[in-house]
Amino acid sequence: MGARPTVRRPLAQILLDSVAPSDRPPPGATPVPLDGIRLELLADAAQDHRILPAVAKHVAGRPDCPEPWRAPLRRARDEQVVRHLGALAELAVLGAALDRAGVPWVVAKGPAAAALWPSPDMREYYDLDLYVPRAGFRAAVEALDAAGCTGVDRNWPLMARERRAEYAMRGPLGVHLDLHWDFAVPHGLRRSFRTDPEAMIARRRTVALGGGRDVPTFDPVDSVLVLAFHAAQAGAGRLLWLVDVAGAVAACDGARQEVGPRARAMRIDAPVALVVDRAARVLGGPGGGSMGGTGLRAPSALRGAAAALDRRRGVPDLPGDPHRGGRLYTAARPGAGGTATALVGHAVAQRRIERALRRGLPDAGEKALRLDVPDARAREDYLRFVDSGVG
Repeated sequence: MGARPTVRRPLAQILLDSVAPSDRPPPGATPVPLDGIRLELLADAAQDHRILPAVAKHVAGRPDCPEPWRAPLRRARDEQVVRHLGALAELAVLGAALDRAGVPWVVAKGPAAAALWPSPDMREYYDLDLYVPRAGFRAAVEALDAAGCTGVDRNWPLMARERRAEYAMRGPLGVHLDLHWDFAVPHGLRRSFRTDPEAMIARRRTVALGGGRDVPTFDPVDSVLVLAFHAAQAGAGRLLWLVDVAGAVAACDGARQEVGPRARAMRIDAPVALVVDRAARVLGGPGGGSMGGTGLRAPSALRGAAAALDRRRGVPDLPGDPHRGGRLYTAARPGAGGTATALVGHAVAQRRIERALRRGLPDAGEKALRLDVPDARAREDYLRFVDSGVG
């Protein structure tokens, strides 16, 4: 990465300094004084970006860190260490169950992304994301059920109707688990893109996550695609996601030029390029905000609009700041027409959810999926749909 960007707001600068690739500031840079910062506001902003352990490590390592801050900062890092060890223990149980069932699998985000950070206890995460081939999804669910997992998504009629490529479960040790058969989770996204998770799982590699645990994850190029696509669908607003993507691009080494061609083959190059560009622009990167040898090409209008918003409003955002144009990333599609249609669709869907909330109804997302509707026929309908390999 290149020089760290400088922002005008002290609190935002501390967030950026906390996730910089080196604890040493650039020559001539003056750290933001901590005596004008309230710990509660700093913690709120860090939690908003899911980087509290990284902020704790950075701030506690500074000589001007107020003594009363040290205990809560140390606790924030200790809590992430406990979560990480718990996730690795859960992963050992779940991975063994899938191996016995003969289902290929990979872990992504969470502990796999933590391996991209300078220290794994800097990356905040609370759950596990496992990916299996679509043809092995039913066997994976049965294997995980037998291993002691329980369903969190229990509204089977809604699951069958929405055809999401994700099933939320809780592991036998209590860790939340999202079992995926595609990284384009909503049915509508799979119509817009040509994702190829089976090929990506076939290219998997093994990484060491500490504690003697070697686990399968996506190869370096596919890791960029999954992390950037996920960030785009969530609006690309959290520093956590941008650091993940920047680390994944850096880890590609000599394969970096393959990112663009693979993204184009799956028609996900628009959202991936926008997120990679934002990660470089916000965190500092080759060319001060380029996509540095990845072969990615973002639509010029979208790229210009995203960069203009960042310049005008500042990144990273802080709690209470207005909406920052995350829909540009979420709506990015292969063509201008598809992007415009997606932008309108997101706005309509948001208004529908807001109306449902005002009426006291659960929205059409995770809350509704967690309603207990034990319909065996709908559950089988959903599994048969996944088995079909269509849609």
